[in-house]
Amino acid sequence: MGTIAAQPASLLAGVVRYPPGETAVSLKPGDLILISSTGLLAFSIRAAGWLRHRGSEPRYAHWSHAAIAVGPNRLVEVHADGVGLCDLEKYRDSEFHHVRLDLPEAARWRAANYARSCLRQPYGVATFFLLGLAIVLGDCFHVPDKGHHGCVALIVRALQRAGLAFDREPQDMTPADLARNLGVLP
Repeated sequence: MGTIAAQPASLLAGVVRYPPGETAVSLKPGDLILISSTGLLAFSIRAAGWLRHRGSEPRYAHWSHAAIAVGPNRLVEVHADGVGLCDLEKYRDSEFHHVRLDLPEAARWRAANYARSCLRQPYGVATFFLLGLAIVLGDCFHVPDKGHHGCVALIVRALQRAGLAFDREPQDMTPADLARNLGVLP
């Protein structure tokens, strides 16, 4: 298999917003969802995004979670118990954006297969706290890459296998960073 040159993560093909109570019906492998949920943890994640992007880009702090599609309406996501598989239906009561990237079918499957290969791996709790500290301190250090997953780190690593490039390392990214890199607006 040949290598593909990394492309900037600006291959946005389409975004559809789903309010609570509605759900997407046509997720393909490699599609993403950006979720705006409630609760203290979600608020903390959005606050970190706002701190990092408070200048001209605070709108990207709208999201608190992300997941990647690995099959028709099947998602891989990272949560407190680690990397798991769930149905899109789980997010019916939340606002989310379905993000489709303009990727070749083979690249979509590379991303989805990578995400599936991470199932049952642990959540990077220490990385999560280090990322929060880095942001609060004005990004004066980069979070070391221990290979642990957060929701966005897993997605970025998967999309890197599809040939996309990002302006931050996977472990240094929040949902707001992912949205900004992809050009997704709330």
